[in-house]
Amino acid sequence: MENQTAAKKSTAMKMNPTQHLRKMFLRLLPLLLFALNGTVAAQPLDSLRQLLRENNPELQSLAYEYRANLSVGRQMSQLPDLEIGTMVSVMPVETRLGPQEARFGVTQMLPWPGTLAAMSALADAQAQPVLEEAAAVQLDLLYQLETNYFEVLAAEAKIEVLDTTLQLYGSLRRLALSRVESSRGSSVDVYRAELQLTAAERRIQELRAEQALAWTMIEELVNRELPREPYPVDPPLVRPLPAAAELEGHPLLRIFRLQEEISRRAIELNDLEARPDFSIGMDYVAVGKRMDMRPNGNGRDAIMPRVMVSVPLSGGKYRAKRDEEQFRLQSIASRREAVTRQLTAALERAEIARLDATARLDFLADQIATLGAILQIARSEYANSQRPFDELLEVQDQLIEYRLEAIEAQRTLLIQAATVDRYLPRR
Repeated sequence: MENQTAAKKSTAMKMNPTQHLRKMFLRLLPLLLFALNGTVAAQPLDSLRQLLRENNPELQSLAYEYRANLSVGRQMSQLPDLEIGTMVSVMPVETRLGPQEARFGVTQMLPWPGTLAAMSALADAQAQPVLEEAAAVQLDLLYQLETNYFEVLAAEAKIEVLDTTLQLYGSLRRLALSRVESSRGSSVDVYRAELQLTAAERRIQELRAEQALAWTMIEELVNRELPREPYPVDPPLVRPLPAAAELEGHPLLRIFRLQEEISRRAIELNDLEARPDFSIGMDYVAVGKRMDMRPNGNGRDAIMPRVMVSVPLSGGKYRAKRDEEQFRLQSIASRREAVTRQLTAALERAEIARLDATARLDFLADQIATLGAILQIARSEYANSQRPFDELLEVQDQLIEYRLEAIEAQRTLLIQAATVDRYLPRR
């Protein structure tokens, strides 16, 4: 017997982890919902994921925010507004050609060459992190969707187990009642079987409530009412722990590269803003005629072009801005390292939980098979007055708990697979 057990473990160790998980799922298939009777044309979980991407209000809000931020760059690339002014003299200034009655002016500011392009590039760079934020939010929302969906499946599977349990307790009650009628048993056994029946019915009600809560959360995530019918899912694939370089594709890490680009763009713009700005303009002066004399060109209007230069005399604020962005770059590097460690730790925890759940499934599959055989023997012995009712009830309760625990272990496997997808997105 020991040699057979050792051989089983050796074969399991040589087997591919995904194949081993699939084997465990198949061994426990009668207990679980991961393969229902009937044919399902498509995996509804994929449809729910797509609905979430299309309809979730939070994702839609981020999409609109990104589009709004993109329009900022087009605004910043434009020249400053043209300034038009006029002045009317209440007491005109007398000149040789006549009094200056009114003045009209036009001024256009011209930033240092390249400044407008740098401002537009900075605005566009500041819009990009919203995309990565939306991608990170989408991964979190998908994780919530999947965990709630697995909760629905697990609750349905547990309800199926408890429905079978009601039949077992019913047959046990009838067996105890027949022993009482034949004066070979106690009516206490009948009442105890009825108590177990009532407890199982109450557990089914609790599971229905848990299902309803999970469906409510799913409908909130996809922003739509759904037919509340669970469908099966495939056993999860085992994905190896990634190297640090593989994590760089996660939105929470990609966003740091974009933030670094923003700081570099800000430094570039700061250097351009530290240079002079120019203004060009023209004044038109309306001159009235002199009445006391008639000089050559009497009352001739004047046109005066203007060129102005704005020189930043205080360079301290520009140096301070450059220092600010340099410190911000160092802060981004430190935060990237912290987030990388968080992602790595989360994946390691998921792998530990997966290995533990896999070991539990191995254990539970053997225990369920053994307890099923023991229960058949115990029922026969109780019917023949060779075993007390307490022992029979204990074996049956233990079998039910192991079946429920097996469902929970499979749910854990699915959740850990969803956790890996959350930090190593492949969808």
